Amino acid sequence: MKKSSILGALLGALFVAGAAQATTLNTTSAANVIFAGNPGEPAAPSALGGDGVLQNFTGIDWHQNGAGLVQGFALTPANNTGDFVDFTLTYQAFAGVINTTSPTPDLRVAPPGPAVGTYELTTVATLHERATCLNAGCSTVAITFTPATSSNWSIYFDNSPDANQAAGTGFTDGALMLSGTWDSELSTFLATGTSGTPGATGVGSATLLGTVLFTNGAYVSPALAGTRFDTTLNFPGPAAPDFTRPLLVNGIATGPNTDSQFVLNIDGAQQFTPVPEPATLALVAAGIFGMGTLGRRREQKK
Repeated sequence: MKKSSILGALLGALFVAGAAQATTLNTTSAANVIFAGNPGEPAAPSALGGDGVLQNFTGIDWHQNGAGLVQGFALTPANNTGDFVDFTLTYQAFAGVINTTSPTPDLRVAPPGPAVGTYELTTVATLHERATCLNAGCSTVAITFTPATSSNWSIYFDNSPDANQAAGTGFTDGALMLSGTWDSELSTFLATGTSGTPGATGVGSATLLGTVLFTNGAYVSPALAGTRFDTTLNFPGPAAPDFTRPLLVNGIATGPNTDSQFVLNIDGAQQFTPVPEPATLALVAAGIFGMGTLGRRREQKK
């Protein structure tokens, strides 16, 4: 058999194996599953949305009603090129959509969403950042992570959904499902006003890369720990009434907007990388070994 034919067959087998394996999100819990049948018989599907496993789970589109609290932002139009300040951005949001090839029944989307469903996903993140003026007047600002600091994020699964955007509560009382760090960022912020308060007048976007450090196997399989992911943040999002300004962000009182502390409306999305199952990795190794063996046999026949 020609090497190209063997390679084609190997790639085909890898495609099948890869398609059979994908990261899953299990939204089943004791609180939202009703089993039918007699003791000892196989459990019937849940009366509230099947087995609760969302196949090919690749990420979460966070609702555009997310909020970010900026603290310590001291740049003003009086600053010049090269001036910088270190600040903290604390972000919280609830899921609007779960990215999956299967339906996502019973996902609760807090107001202004439908506010119905048996479970919710929420996130809280802390980003330690540095803003640097790119021009005189500081109307354009580059945002990067503060050196020698760690920025982190957490995602919670809650089968007693209670996220309240107006109060800013109910975002961290679920089970920790995934968590990790932010490792790199590419972001630009345009402060178009003259008050130096980006929360009122600015627009911006950020692309962040990170690493998953923790996976709760009760909900996500296989474990994503050690894998990379990417996130996009756009700010500000829609204005009121589509955005509800929270009283608290991760337990921190927001207070009125000032030049150094203010609330941003943030719309984000988080994409994860599926992990190949051991059988797939074994197939890859076997294929590489087979190709190497074939090459050595041909060399010996020469």
